Amino acid sequence: MSNLPFWHPALARAQIWRTLLGFALIMVIWFFGTFAILNLGARLLNRPLYQMASADDFATAAVFFLTFAGFHVGLVIVLPLLHRRSYASLFGAAKRLNLRHFGVGAAVMLSLALALYALLAIEHLVLPEGVPPEVMRVRSVGPWLLGLVPALALILFQTFAEEAVFRGYLLQQLRARFVSVWIWGVLPSLAFGALHFDAFSFGFLNASAYVLNATVMGTLAALVTLRTGNLGAAAGLHFGNNAALTLIGIGGNLDGFSLWIVQMDLRGGYTTYSILAQTVAMTVVFLIWWRWMGRHRPIAKDRNHD
Repeated sequence: MSNLPFWHPALARAQIWRTLLGFALIMVIWFFGTFAILNLGARLLNRPLYQMASADDFATAAVFFLTFAGFHVGLVIVLPLLHRRSYASLFGAAKRLNLRHFGVGAAVMLSLALALYALLAIEHLVLPEGVPPEVMRVRSVGPWLLGLVPALALILFQTFAEEAVFRGYLLQQLRARFVSVWIWGVLPSLAFGALHFDAFSFGFLNASAYVLNATVMGTLAALVTLRTGNLGAAAGLHFGNNAALTLIGIGGNLDGFSLWIVQMDLRGGYTTYSILAQTVAMTVVFLIWWRWMGRHRPIAKDRNHD
């Protein structure tokens, strides 16, 4: 892998106007692409348009995850047009995705998800009846297994689109201009988190908690990306987090690929607790990793300077 910093491909054309215009174009392309794909899905499935965003069965979930094609298309257009660089440059200076980092990131998040699922099982043993949410199987194992590979492929398509925009494009462009983590790390992650605000489903409090969760996760992923010099680990973390939903999802929230669902009030206190618990757990895992890296692989001086 290259010894150049992750943001090196953005250095030549890192003017703020280019980045702001590029991000705006990507979002516009994604918005209109999403509208077109949802409408096409509604026509092909003969469903009302509003059902497309529910993603409560395999077909509507597939349509929902395909809407992230707009991010990929936007990047393919914006990168050569405004920055004279390729899509592969988003992976890092070497222009190759580190698959080992991707695998480790995915394994970490899947392991964390399993630990939280185990905690849910313990809660059923120690908490009063009715406090922990119901867990129920909503699909037969056979059909679920048949759809598992395409479901994981669609999840990879969606998560990589978001990582390419927020931990690839924005992170590289902003880090090429600014040293402050608040600008290249927190600011793009806040924009990423804002996309997850859904007061209609979660209520204002839990929607805000969800934004906090996505913002913290995004910031940690940005730090991991700069530390590893490649987009692979962040992409793996995001994929592992979303792929876990194919096993156990949350009822009423993108559960179309799930074998089991946790049936709980999305606006209730338990949902608040579960969102914040995952945020804290991931932060603890990150701090353990960061400390280990500091002891075994100190940051090279040339990675701290432009």
